[in-house]
Amino acid sequence: MKRMFLRILPVLMIASMLLVSCSTLLPAVPVVLPAPSATPIVAVPSVAPPSDPVWDRIVANNKIVIGTAWDYPPFASVDSNFQVVGFDMALIEEIGRRLNIPIEVQNFSFEGLPGALQIDQIDLAVAAVSITPERASHMAFSPVYYVNQTAILARSDSMSSINDFNQLAAFRVGVQRGSTYESMLQTRLVDTGLMNADNLLSYTQSDEAIRDLQAKRVDLIVIGQATARHYNAQYEGLKIVGKGFEQQDLAIAMRLETPRLKAEIDRVMNDMLTDGTMLSLIQQYIQSDVTDVLPTPRPTNQPAPTALPPISTATPPACWDGMKFVADVTYPDNNMKSPPFVKPGDGFVKTWRVQNTGTCTWTPKYRLIYAYGNVAGAQMNGQPVNISGNVSPGQTIDLSVTLIAPQEAFTYQGFWQIENIDGRRFGQTIWVGITTQSEAETPPSTVQPPSGNYCQVTLTAPRDSVTVKSSFDAVWTVKNISGTDWASDSFDYRYISGTAMHEKDVYDFAETIKDGESIKIIVDMLAPPTPGIYNTKWAIVSGSKTLCILVVNVTVAAE
Repeated sequence: MKRMFLRILPVLMIASMLLVSCSTLLPAVPVVLPAPSATPIVAVPSVAPPSDPVWDRIVANNKIVIGTAWDYPPFASVDSNFQVVGFDMALIEEIGRRLNIPIEVQNFSFEGLPGALQIDQIDLAVAAVSITPERASHMAFSPVYYVNQTAILARSDSMSSINDFNQLAAFRVGVQRGSTYESMLQTRLVDTGLMNADNLLSYTQSDEAIRDLQAKRVDLIVIGQATARHYNAQYEGLKIVGKGFEQQDLAIAMRLETPRLKAEIDRVMNDMLTDGTMLSLIQQYIQSDVTDVLPTPRPTNQPAPTALPPISTATPPACWDGMKFVADVTYPDNNMKSPPFVKPGDGFVKTWRVQNTGTCTWTPKYRLIYAYGNVAGAQMNGQPVNISGNVSPGQTIDLSVTLIAPQEAFTYQGFWQIENIDGRRFGQTIWVGITTQSEAETPPSTVQPPSGNYCQVTLTAPRDSVTVKSSFDAVWTVKNISGTDWASDSFDYRYISGTAMHEKDVYDFAETIKDGESIKIIVDMLAPPTPGIYNTKWAIVSGSKTLCILVVNVTVAAE
């Protein structure tokens, strides 16, 4: 994995000029420019405001560092050629061109972008960020560039419409982690007791929510209308059953008290809003019909959506988490231009070097966790890995995951993120990229590696270190996503490699695990007599077929 570094070259200037000049070729539609009340467009002052440290850094380094999230189409996503495309990328390039400053784009977990701004790891957050009272308490915003409506996606064979937000309480609803939609459902439905907390499912990537919707593991998805329209056009069997409820004003986020930076961004954004460039970008990347960029009046014979109260602001954290990618220690992929070959079925260890750029100390309760990938098999059976020890701010550490190359000949890109003790993800998103050979060799082991993703595994214990010779439980939460039930007389879980700390080699399932159900797998273990970091690997198997790998890394401390 490497940073994406984009320089605005003359060819981009020409392309941008062509984009504006060719806008007359787009479908004729009413011109409606976003002008929301949350951030009114104001005239640029004749005298530039005082400078600020962020703008001074941009000028000194001759680059703007942009934080984005590459998992939210049509704003930003990775295409089949491993290029990042979408509205946000085009917007970033145009801003850099107009400021005549090169840009550097970094991929982050969406919920980690506010922290990245606070610790000065990025200069701007451009990731379909909506303005909320909570965010406005610690971030400044540019003029609004797009007004997104809340939309509800469902399967085509399900309910006809959702007109009242409270109707969602009766269904299993998927949302994206860290989004305003997650906050809306949590605050309005779960916290008020209208909705069972188990019915609110949060996903790292919207693609994962779509797959679960198609597989009937969730009933509805609450998402931005632009993204809902994208998925509705990309996948058969989906439909939008509700929209409105709450307007999302999208803008570029930056630190508070950055008057010069905000003035410069406001200036070019206002120019783009008034000269037609923003409208052209919206038509190109989001929707050709822009009549609903701003809310339209509802017919008098239709019920109005349920009014939603504002979200209360939150207390700032005591410290900010941050993580910066430093280098690929093993299996570099040259920014996915030349991913290394790994034989199908072969195990390998991917190692990244990262730095704690935040103000919080990482503890062994922090962990590296799989986030998303270009295909379902991109997880490559990788399991969450706990940080081996405390990592102080500024300290660099190597993080490794044990993976198995999928059997199918393909190029895989799997993205990983760090999660703190509260389950919040932060920092740059790192990835592993490999290509498998077309001719697979059969591994000699009697236990074959998985050929796909049949389950989702989360290690829930141990989260802390254990003392030498002490008894402890290794506990995994496993969700069956194989598409079939796991019969108790045909499936079991067994030890396959690593340090032998267990009492039994094989355990049978006590009952059948139905598709979509989750279970806890518990293995009694005894810590080795010598302090150190130990690894042991188990697997859920059916005969000679392995469905998924269960890994535990445990730190054994002296008494």
